[in-house]
Amino acid sequence: MPQYDATGRTLVRLDTTPATAPYSPAVVVGGLVWTAGALPTEADGSVSDDFATQVRTALANLETFLRAAGADWSTVVKINGYVSDIEQLPILNEVYLEVVGAHGLPARTTVEVPRFRGNTQVEFEAVAHRRPEEGGPA
Repeated sequence: MPQYDATGRTLVRLDTTPATAPYSPAVVVGGLVWTAGALPTEADGSVSDDFATQVRTALANLETFLRAAGADWSTVVKINGYVSDIEQLPILNEVYLEVVGAHGLPARTTVEVPRFRGNTQVEFEAVAHRRPEEGGPA
């Protein structure tokens, strides 16, 4: 459910995604959507040990953030990906193409980070514009 603040931002809240820190899953300003990092956490709080499953789950969680903010894969302009092992990039690319590729490929940066909490190996964040029917550009 969106929440508005005095600066004109729409702070997106989700009842279904438990936050592990104080943040908004997405913020909308002027028709643009910025998401928080989407982790590969399943609905029950678990994280798979399988890297491909983690990528798929993190992208599904990112899509949840986007949709709650009035965006979707077709409106994403940039995705940042963070991985714990850059050698896993071929697997990431394969799953990424399955999930995102059909909607047009946005700009993307992928970087290796030294460490995540627990057995998390990947995280994604995005910048998008809202769909026209949600107040984005026509």
